[in-house]
Amino acid sequence: MRSVRSRLSIGLAIFLAALLIGQWLWLTFTIDRLIEKQVITRLQEETQTLVAHIHINADGEILLDDRRLSSSYQRAFSGLYFSIQTPQQQLFSRSLWDFDLSTPALNVGEKATLYLEGPGQQPLMAVSAGYLKQGQQVTITVAEDIAWMLEDKAHFQWTFTTLSLLGVLALLGLQFWIVRRALRPLNKAKNELKLLGQGDIEKIDEQAPDEIRPLLVELNRLMASMVIKTRRSRQSLGNLAHRLKTQLTLLNQIADSDELQNDAVTKTEIYKQTQEIRQIIDRELKRARVSGLTLPGRGVDIHELVTSLADTLKRIYQDKQLTITCQVDKQLRFHGDREDLLELLGNIMDNACKWCQSQVELQIYSDEGIVIRVIDDGPGCPDNDLSALTQRGFRADESTPGSGLGLAIVFDIVESYDGNMQFTQSQKWGGLQVDIHLQASVAD
Repeated sequence: MRSVRSRLSIGLAIFLAALLIGQWLWLTFTIDRLIEKQVITRLQEETQTLVAHIHINADGEILLDDRRLSSSYQRAFSGLYFSIQTPQQQLFSRSLWDFDLSTPALNVGEKATLYLEGPGQQPLMAVSAGYLKQGQQVTITVAEDIAWMLEDKAHFQWTFTTLSLLGVLALLGLQFWIVRRALRPLNKAKNELKLLGQGDIEKIDEQAPDEIRPLLVELNRLMASMVIKTRRSRQSLGNLAHRLKTQLTLLNQIADSDELQNDAVTKTEIYKQTQEIRQIIDRELKRARVSGLTLPGRGVDIHELVTSLADTLKRIYQDKQLTITCQVDKQLRFHGDREDLLELLGNIMDNACKWCQSQVELQIYSDEGIVIRVIDDGPGCPDNDLSALTQRGFRADESTPGSGLGLAIVFDIVESYDGNMQFTQSQKWGGLQVDIHLQASVAD
């Protein structure tokens, strides 16, 4: 969908163009009709002057007293012509020279306006009128060269068109400035929404026009409510975990009681189960401590997180002389829980460092979400065990220390972000390759 600015600009531009085109057509038509009416009125007066100066004798001949007529009728091709017709005779002005200006005969009282081609292809406007003179029907036609009128009309149209185009450009520029100024608060709100999405600010400035202020106020209220609810949820989770740890301590005390001193199997099983539960609780407590401080919309700097994680793993596995290659876009940010991303990367990277010979490669890039790829140069995993890697408690090698929960936890985190995870044999080094795609988890 186009922006409000584009729609307003296009709509106003179309309206201005239609308005000016309509004005141009109306003004051109009006001026054309006005000049034409003036010419027709003058030609009609000329026909009346001619009919007043003609006389028909007893033989039916037309006699014209041309001493009182305009000298233009005497000058050849002057641009002003007349013809007088009766059923027996036609009389033409000397200005026509030998050009025939015949027009249809009209009945008494009839009038007609004609556009003709005159001598030398002059454009003529002619007015014919039918009169009754001394009992005879007379048709008088007066024509005038209107080349001057057509030239003036063309000059006016060109001048008006040029001025109209300049006016349109000026109005469009003014309109663009007005629209841009009017939408400046929306642009400000848009930029603040982007900063809010990146976690750089906690609320949006509510100083805005009345049309959008209620929306910004409500958005800030929802954000504040979300922060409060998130923190309460984290606090409740932490409180529950502490209470469970207290009960686990009591279970361990029961296992140490005299009644179970002789039941070593039961005692060992209790210790094992309480230890696993304690690990899970510790994990959730850690999430509650870290995530409880995370603001909604806070973008996680992936490059910084990966750099810190790689340094930590190198210290843990310093006996292997690890080479960890990280290919991460420095501008890429994760739009989710920081602890989720840390635990996800920590588990799959720790698994790769544990099984590799000396090489681990991590790639993270954006592709309709976040794509994470981890490759190691270890022995890999048999094909028939690949599908079982995400099962809780599954361990491909029982001789290697571990709980078998790491990749299962990673799988749960990936599912929570509507993502998918795939295990394959690496074509590069022959070790295990883990591909993870987290849907819509990128902060722009």
